[in-house]
Amino acid sequence: AAAEAVGELDLAVGDTDGDGEQPPLEVQVAQTLANLQSSTSGAVTASMLKRTLVRKDPTFSEADYGFRTFGEFLRFLADRGFVELAQGPAAGDPEVSLPAQGDSDQTFALVRDVVTEADGPVALSGLKNRLRKRRPDFSEKALGFRGFLQFCRAAEAAGAVVLTWDDDADDYLVTVA
Repeated sequence: AAAEAVGELDLAVGDTDGDGEQPPLEVQVAQTLANLQSSTSGAVTASMLKRTLVRKDPTFSEADYGFRTFGEFLRFLADRGFVELAQGPAAGDPEVSLPAQGDSDQTFALVRDVVTEADGPVALSGLKNRLRKRRPDFSEKALGFRGFLQFCRAAEAAGAVVLTWDDDADDYLVTVA
């Protein structure tokens, strides 16, 4: 019932994504979780994540999205691969993390495949559209990256592609590593 009420969680809370529109809630949760993971020394618990979401938007409530509890909301996200849950330090307060690196590795392989199919360098500015043609649900933010360039730099660090600045194009050109 909650999944029907929420759909694909197109509703959003908190910060905008730069174009005046708020990113979907699952993206905001992934971004908030990535920020917490990078700024805290221990595991991120569900209660910590909710406090942060409420701090960013005091009107946030999982009930607005059709969930009775925050734990139910997190299980919904975990079932769809946006987060991973593990037993936490207290009953009812699971540890929450972004999906294992394997998901990024699969997405990096997708980037490499798209660039390979282009049969030559691809301008970074058009690469995201090419990725979305192959996988319409692609979102670097859902993987915990703040922006597409940061995602592409991680793909480069993983050995999937190479980014080279081109002054004539005034853009990065992406080639297969």
